[in-house]
Amino acid sequence: MSVPKVLIPILVLVFVAGGYALQTAFFFPTTEVSFNCTSDKSVEFVVDGVRCRGTAAYFTEMFARTPGIAKITTYAASHTALFEYDSQQINPDRIKSMFEKEIRMADGSFRSVFTETSRKER
Repeated sequence: MSVPKVLIPILVLVFVAGGYALQTAFFFPTTEVSFNCTSDKSVEFVVDGVRCRGTAAYFTEMFARTPGIAKITTYAASHTALFEYDSQQINPDRIKSMFEKEIRMADGSFRSVFTETSRKER
């Protein structure tokens, strides 16, 4: 039995479309780090600059010793960072100012790598 030549491209298109349709069902965090702190609020930032596992890990590491941060979950696919925090110690504006600060580059110059594009407080 021979397969018509047109069937293979059609199957490829069906699988690609199916992958796009089902991508949210398989949406896993890029990084997920908990710190020794309790939280009472959360905020979700869309952050330009969180694009892959490396930038997500660097972004998370920026907050490793920050009082008031209980948990950070990043999603590189959607450029999203979810913070759970103690509102008595830190607030969303302070979190934003921390990740938007300028960072020293390899050539010695300074620039901001991460920029907030939107925010949703919960």
